[in-house]
Amino acid sequence: MNRRDLFTNIVRASLRDDGASETALVVQAGLDTYTTPLTLEDVLHVYRRLSFSVSMPVAMSHVGKQASVLVDELLGPDDPGEPLPEIKFAQWLDPATQKLVDYTENPDGADIRTRLAIEGWWKSNHRYFGGWWLGGMAADATAIERLTLFWMGHWVTEFSFDEAYMVPQMHYRQYRTLRKDRIGNFPRMCLDMTVDNSVVLYLGGTFNEVGKPNENYGRELLELFTTGIGWYTEGDVQQAARVLTGWKASRYNDEPAPKGIYTTWFDANKHDTGAKQFLGVAIPARTPDNNTEFQVLNEEVFEMINIIFRVRPQAVSRFIARKLYSFFVYSSPGSADVSVIEDLAAEFRASNFNIRPLIKKLMTSQHFFDSALRGVQIKTPIEYVVGLVRQYGVDEFQMHNWTYEMDQIMFDPPNVAGWPGYHAWISTNSYPRRREYARQLIDKMTDARANAFIKEFANYDDVDKFVKDVTIFLLPVAISSARLEFYKGALLEGQPDYTWAEKLLVPSAAARSMRELLKAIAKAPDFQLC
Repeated sequence: MNRRDLFTNIVRASLRDDGASETALVVQAGLDTYTTPLTLEDVLHVYRRLSFSVSMPVAMSHVGKQASVLVDELLGPDDPGEPLPEIKFAQWLDPATQKLVDYTENPDGADIRTRLAIEGWWKSNHRYFGGWWLGGMAADATAIERLTLFWMGHWVTEFSFDEAYMVPQMHYRQYRTLRKDRIGNFPRMCLDMTVDNSVVLYLGGTFNEVGKPNENYGRELLELFTTGIGWYTEGDVQQAARVLTGWKASRYNDEPAPKGIYTTWFDANKHDTGAKQFLGVAIPARTPDNNTEFQVLNEEVFEMINIIFRVRPQAVSRFIARKLYSFFVYSSPGSADVSVIEDLAAEFRASNFNIRPLIKKLMTSQHFFDSALRGVQIKTPIEYVVGLVRQYGVDEFQMHNWTYEMDQIMFDPPNVAGWPGYHAWISTNSYPRRREYARQLIDKMTDARANAFIKEFANYDDVDKFVKDVTIFLLPVAISSARLEFYKGALLEGQPDYTWAEKLLVPSAAARSMRELLKAIAKAPDFQLC
């Protein structure tokens, strides 16, 4: 098969059997609650979209439940607690004190050897952090890490940008904040991110001062994070920049850090105390006496954010509803059902912009469970890499390297808009690496693990039922009888059906056959879909 045919097949595999184009996908169901007891296929659909796939025994334990029960379990508690295992960044040997610390001097003023050493330390910790989080995703029995990943892709910051680097410890703090806020109140999340140390540095807030405004974050807050384009003027961007003057990021031990290293702080002398007019609403001027961090944070910054939600509630609710829909349901540009987006947006507004009710409404809806919306998403590299570890039950300690080779570098999207996603995830570079990753992971499956995997399926001793059940587990939609026969041939290595019972008596033979079946399925275009 040539490259053009290969990628055409992958795209076609994401379309419905009726040949309808991806931009004309028709889904009849709306947001009414899906009340049918969950089938195995339903459970797997929820886990593929809201988590990072699941093992067969865990999936079977949820069969027969209501969707609302499973989704509540996956969303987890409002307070997720501390992420585990504890992160242990490599430390830096402070040349002045000869002690190991978590910070350095500013490398811009250092000699070339010291600068390269500092940047090398950051890069090493960046790789470690990415691997640490991927391991956390693989171990997460809920949707906590998947939702945090969604918000990290919304409030984008890059590790490498503008010929500079984000200190990984700063990214870790942003990750923890978004993990805490993932299903909370969206206006509060906006405030937390507006004064987050990584965001303040990345989007130029640290250079935003009275008389020298930097408009980057004020623009992105509206365009990329809340309303979308078209709901504000250049004057609103300028006024937002004035509101946000005076906030500083801390990175180095030779720069001010009055609240501690890697923590944002407020410089009252750099704040514009004049009156502002944002989205048609006045924000009063302040005197030097009430120009404190607490007062400015609550009376200007949080007030500006609340103005967005008061004046542009429809725009914000639609923008976030559409983005959630694209990430969790269907990513095709322009294909979101307008009425569904409107209903989701209304739910978001009715809940006072709380995130949990919005996600639950979507993920427990008849719309989400409609058969037309299964197998239409291309797995992101992170979903693919983590999901196979969970499904196969095989450890992989180089997940960060694999996602890198598939064009998704942890904490380092291409720009402030994040990863383009959708068909961009499949390319002549990334697709062969996906195939190779699956092959190597399957080869790591020991005979003991392969035999345990076989027995996770209730009908493992019936070759036809077993092959069908494995395809249900690994592929997003039912396949033809011809394909089932092909996969049975891969399992039996061309031998008659009765030889499966004989293979089961010889663990090494059963394991070899199991690996052959998994490799055959992994080559299918729809193996890349969820």
